Amino acid sequence: MAALALMTAACSNDNNDLTPPQPQKAEGITITAQLAPKTNGATTRAVADNGDNKITATWAETEHIAILYEVSSTKYVADAEITAVDGTTGVATITFNVEAGTTDDTPCTLVYPLAAAKADHSGVKDYADLLATQDGVLDGDLDVRVGAGTIQVTTPGLDVTTQPEPQFSIFKFTIQNLSAAAKTATQFKVCDNSGNVITTVTPGPATGTLYVALPAMAVGTYWFNATIDSKPYVAKATTTAATTAGNYYQTTVKMATIGDVILSDGKFAARSSTGTNVAMIAYLGSETDHATYKHGLALALSDVSANTLSWDNTGANNAGKTAAEWCSDWNTTKTITGGTWMLPSKDQWIKMIDACKNVLGTQNNYKDLRDGFSGISGASNMQSDDYWSRTEYDSDSNYAWGYTFVLGYWNQVYKGYGAIRVRACLAF
Repeated sequence: MAALALMTAACSNDNNDLTPPQPQKAEGITITAQLAPKTNGATTRAVADNGDNKITATWAETEHIAILYEVSSTKYVADAEITAVDGTTGVATITFNVEAGTTDDTPCTLVYPLAAAKADHSGVKDYADLLATQDGVLDGDLDVRVGAGTIQVTTPGLDVTTQPEPQFSIFKFTIQNLSAAAKTATQFKVCDNSGNVITTVTPGPATGTLYVALPAMAVGTYWFNATIDSKPYVAKATTTAATTAGNYYQTTVKMATIGDVILSDGKFAARSSTGTNVAMIAYLGSETDHATYKHGLALALSDVSANTLSWDNTGANNAGKTAAEWCSDWNTTKTITGGTWMLPSKDQWIKMIDACKNVLGTQNNYKDLRDGFSGISGASNMQSDDYWSRTEYDSDSNYAWGYTFVLGYWNQVYKGYGAIRVRACLAF
């Protein structure tokens, strides 16, 4: 993601309401002050990128800024309206009233737009609240600014010690699939590496270009989840430099979906890839409350053994290892970056089977996953046979759950029974 300078425009009048409103009093003091031109941020009226990879804008008359301050330990908000903007310099003139009893050098916080201030007048709203209603459109909701100053009443005025500065960076995301075909999304999420959602964008009509406000992001890996053509998609990106609030970034997000593959380096690739494929994506979803997977599940491209195995280590073909250990061994023999091989649990099998219905086939049942590996380089379909899960049968520790891909149902199977297959699952 290449950082580019970001210039910003004004916010629409839709942001002019603060709930609950703080009434202005007749005995208050009217103050007129000036704000420096905007230097970067988002835009409302000049929506285009202007063809130079920048977003340009100015303050606009009738915009409103919250001036937060205290008098005798009581918090107040003054609604500062921009009454004039110098067309040459971009300097804005604001006018507002403060309470009688306000003294010289009263500290204040400037919050733009007015609706971005907390209802109790204590500061700016939490980032999660400010980012909660994004629609992917480049507008004033993306441009939140905070400044500081002191109120003067002997000679009415506002000494701005810190001009209102942007709190978010703006990203322009262009969405494609792994074959570089343009895609349009009806929902788009940005998550941290643990699967926690930073923001959710819900466009009106589906779109392939999204403008998204994000807080400054540290160096690390970030994940993107989207709904495209009613199907889940995923992508990840690693930032090598922290992003900066107020800057404008543009990037193309190439997204994978169920049936695409994961390479040994942990990257996603199209199903047609002839690279070092190790797994097929079989489920996508943010599972932040799950100990072993956060973003999705994939299945190995072949069974861990050509032979059937027992759940414990007693089977003739087990070589002294349990079914779970056979899968775990793939972490060294089938190495992959950023994932962990394991024997799927019952819950994970259910998620993968359900996610693949009518996606990897047309049977609308377990067969779509079973036969869904066709066409992937180095892959073989699952057998019409039983497969172990790692989930033990609740009422009897001598049994575990196995799923039959012959007829599509669960069995409680004796752990020492050595005629069930094993396929490793990849958590990512």
